[in-house]
Amino acid sequence: MNSLPALPSIDEIRERVNVIFPDNFPDRRILTGEMATKAYFVALYGGFTESAARFFRPSTIIRFSHEQATLVDDSARLTWLSTCQTPGHKPLGQQWYADNTREPLRDDLIRNRALPIGIIVKREGVAPTSPAPIYAISDDFATLLSPDLSGDALNEAILQWQEKALNPMTLKRMRLLARGVTEKQGQVSVTLPTTNKVLRLAAGEASIITRDVCQDLAIRLMKSPVVIHVSISDQKTFPELIGDAAAYGLEFNPSAELPDVVMVDVGSDQGKVAFIEVVHSDGPITEVRKNALLKIAADAGIPAARVLLITAFEDRSSSPFKKRISELAIGSKVWFRSEPDVLLSFDELLMAV
Repeated sequence: MNSLPALPSIDEIRERVNVIFPDNFPDRRILTGEMATKAYFVALYGGFTESAARFFRPSTIIRFSHEQATLVDDSARLTWLSTCQTPGHKPLGQQWYADNTREPLRDDLIRNRALPIGIIVKREGVAPTSPAPIYAISDDFATLLSPDLSGDALNEAILQWQEKALNPMTLKRMRLLARGVTEKQGQVSVTLPTTNKVLRLAAGEASIITRDVCQDLAIRLMKSPVVIHVSISDQKTFPELIGDAAAYGLEFNPSAELPDVVMVDVGSDQGKVAFIEVVHSDGPITEVRKNALLKIAADAGIPAARVLLITAFEDRSSSPFKKRISELAIGSKVWFRSEPDVLLSFDELLMAV
């Protein structure tokens, strides 16, 4: 029988996966949660690795126990391995999970998350209806969990694995989120497109989202965007922008409650005007807010057909988005700072006649 890999503790694995999948990793909870941590531990405990060609079932994880986890010498591991997947196997002590909880492990973790990015590999040539064990931890990921890997060597191995295993969009999303974390301290500088005016915003997540709305979303959304209004919590207007709306033929009521960002496309006749709300805690474009913004536009002589209503969030996994998604107005759109190429639309389907 193949030798067993070095075995980190469950706590060590928990700490390691939080380094492999840091806070800026999209939708990380399923890969760093308790069930995932235990799955990686059992895979290593039994030597269910790609190179060993030894495979487990979801029930192998479910029926493990804390009592068994304390027996970490090779002889105890091999004894467990010889019986753990035989009919009628009973774990030492109380098993971790009830038998009817294997579906979240199999579907949510293994099939939908771990297999696609190469954490788990699947045994080939086994019929879908077969009860045979078919899953193993990949050699590359097992190496990342090794207690023999640490320091700079670990960091370099993690970076290499991420570059190899993750798709370019995920890597880009991670980098944008990570940049936002490092920029939350100190002033945020915003260079506006087309006019090249520079605004200085107070530190904070809202300012970071506002900056990327002005610098990134604007040039993706419009041919020649001009930002004519910016508002943040501690500064409702910027002297640099006073008069810009009028210069482009737009007159807003000074008492109107404008959104966080207003921009206009001056690259074409009857260009679009975008009203954008930046949300890091509250204030999305709801149905009530949509009606108020369209009235502001109408009062300024802008027909609804020219108006884009957009709520900007940090990330689709962020709590503000999850909290507010049910309130977003039909006909509005959502933009995520971490995925600048994506614009999510809440469009109304019209019946064919």
